[in-house]
Amino acid sequence: MEIVKGAATFTKTAIATSTSWLPSSPEYKPKSSLGIVPPKTRYKLDGLITPDQWLESRKNTDGAEGLWRIHDKLYDFTSFIGQHPGGKDWLILTKGTDISEIFESHHISDLPEQMIRKYFVKEAITKRNVPFTFDEDGFYRTLKREVRKSLNDIPKNTYCISDLYSDGLLFLLFLFSTLAVKWWSFTLATAAGVALGLLTIAAHNYVHRKDNLRMFYLQFSLLQIREWRITHCLSHHPFTNTIIDLEIMMVEPFLQFLPYKKIFGGYFSLVVYPFTLTLSFPGLFMKRLMSSPSCNYKNIDIKDTSGLILPIFMFITGKQTIFYTVLMWCFILLVGSYIFTLIGLSAAHHHPDVFHDGDTPRTSEEYDWGISQLDAVMERKDITGSDFLVLTTFGDHCLHHMFPTLDHSTLKYLYPTLEKVMRQFDLNLRLISQIDAAIGAVQQMIKVEPNQSPPDLKKNEMFPRCQT
Repeated sequence: MEIVKGAATFTKTAIATSTSWLPSSPEYKPKSSLGIVPPKTRYKLDGLITPDQWLESRKNTDGAEGLWRIHDKLYDFTSFIGQHPGGKDWLILTKGTDISEIFESHHISDLPEQMIRKYFVKEAITKRNVPFTFDEDGFYRTLKREVRKSLNDIPKNTYCISDLYSDGLLFLLFLFSTLAVKWWSFTLATAAGVALGLLTIAAHNYVHRKDNLRMFYLQFSLLQIREWRITHCLSHHPFTNTIIDLEIMMVEPFLQFLPYKKIFGGYFSLVVYPFTLTLSFPGLFMKRLMSSPSCNYKNIDIKDTSGLILPIFMFITGKQTIFYTVLMWCFILLVGSYIFTLIGLSAAHHHPDVFHDGDTPRTSEEYDWGISQLDAVMERKDITGSDFLVLTTFGDHCLHHMFPTLDHSTLKYLYPTLEKVMRQFDLNLRLISQIDAAIGAVQQMIKVEPNQSPPDLKKNEMFPRCQT
């Protein structure tokens, strides 16, 4: 532990020193066009914004008073933490914050809404920090009721398809990794890196759900389940493309997706983009190590060592020295990082026609959360329909955001229901190709002018309605 503390302190000092020259002028600071009050850490540009800081700062803006806020009511789930079916970490992490979006999207059944009544404490005294609504007759609640019915018609054990693909990628990762070090082949190491990148994305299917064994597949990349649940599940999913989306915050100032003046100029992102892709896995690991003193090392857990199973296996079976084994393992990590991040940044959310906080929002006082998700996504038409591609490229992204606890292999069965409800509300799911999505992500990085109009979800001539 002393070694960890020393390394963390050294890294933190080095990064703070190397980034002290970054501009701090207000013109470089994004403002929320949705009226969201950002956490104080939002404007730190020294690379030290951490998931734990984000959680702590939200306690100052959510009006939860140290409890759990759901819409305009406060609840005390302290005695329920150990009984929570999804695992205790979800409630431990979110204490003192507004969990409205998480509660709605993670519970398709109406039973939890009835169950929490006995934990009610009082009404909240402040307005919610985000403008999203969940009216009973609104788009999202209507969709959820229909999906609840549709789930009864989905073939049994459909989730086994995802399990089979995930386990297969795990097998290929270990096979290619050990052969790469044994035969000293960077071609096989590249194949192992591709398997690692795809496996990490596939593991994302399990991190959203109740605690399970396959969610640990994520940690072969040196990513961490706890951290991913904060940055992705608790931040990006409920507050997609807003000023409090931690996945956007954590890549600034080098990659800037919100539409405002770029610190280094928009085209600088194109220069650092390849390096960001390659260094994401080791970079996030070092950042976690660096930030551990500030959160009393609660972001480090013995379970994190599960990621070391891979290099240990390579050393035992590859018959190479520790040095050469670690060298090959690092190469595999870099390739996996490139694949994972490249796919992730061009999956659905970053395109000039997708809503990013700073663009002109919808003017209605009632901004249904489900519609906000439609505004912030463009689905890839050449991915939908393939179980393997959906699992390994963040496919069927809109439905996944709306219902993150459902296995990816079940989402294809929900398109008729989604289309039915969208027709009812005169909405549309925008479909583009994977190439257009990748180009759009680059265009969004260099974009400095916000959109003057909210997304048009009724342009059927441009974006055909989703097909079953």
